[in-house]
Amino acid sequence: MKFGVKAWILIGLSLFLLSRVLMGNLFFYINQRFFLLTVFAIIGLLILGFSYRFRTDLDEHQPQHDHGTGHAHGASLSWTGLILIASPMVLGLLIPPRPLGAAAMTNRDISLESLTSAAAPESEQILSKPKAERNILDWVLEFRSVSDRSSLAGEAVKVSGFVYRDERFGQDEFMVSRFVLSCCAADAAPLGMVVHWPDSPQLEADQWVEVSGIFEPGEFSGEPMPLILADTVTPIEIPSQPYLYPF
Repeated sequence: MKFGVKAWILIGLSLFLLSRVLMGNLFFYINQRFFLLTVFAIIGLLILGFSYRFRTDLDEHQPQHDHGTGHAHGASLSWTGLILIASPMVLGLLIPPRPLGAAAMTNRDISLESLTSAAAPESEQILSKPKAERNILDWVLEFRSVSDRSSLAGEAVKVSGFVYRDERFGQDEFMVSRFVLSCCAADAAPLGMVVHWPDSPQLEADQWVEVSGIFEPGEFSGEPMPLILADTVTPIEIPSQPYLYPF
């Protein structure tokens, strides 16, 4: 395998990462704190790819010496190495970029502990946020941390997420859900709040909605769970940043 092929694979991977940045869906895969590292990777892959390109040109103009070892100067790219380098591009081109949704929550346990299994910010960071700016992660963590959960009853809530439901939910119930990313999509942890709304059956699974209503401490399947008594449930587009981050 010539160095030229290796050079084009490295340049292609760099351009693939660049396309994800320009298309605005890089954060479907990784935590936003890795953005600068991704930029450095794009630049590094381009430099490395072009360095192989120039090395190939130099090798073509230099005489080859046989030292009796059965090979010429330089190393070749194995098929295994080629597959490992090219596979992110191939998978990325074959599978449309989409954030994790309701399908990724199938057969998962829904409990207060499972919904807060991701690394979380300190409670002081949550409580310092204005209630109007709190997201699902903030409300779930505060619900878990306060000693008197009834003190949260009646608070105004406005959050967004995708619709999830299974056979455990009643006719007027669904869960407004998000995934929390500490590093990348592979370690994504689900969280959500159970919503009571009379028109719940009209909502499709995985549909993104904005829920406004009143916070209510409650239970789900015998487990303590934060609930929303919804006043309005409005369909929305998938946000440019669908995940939440614990720090």
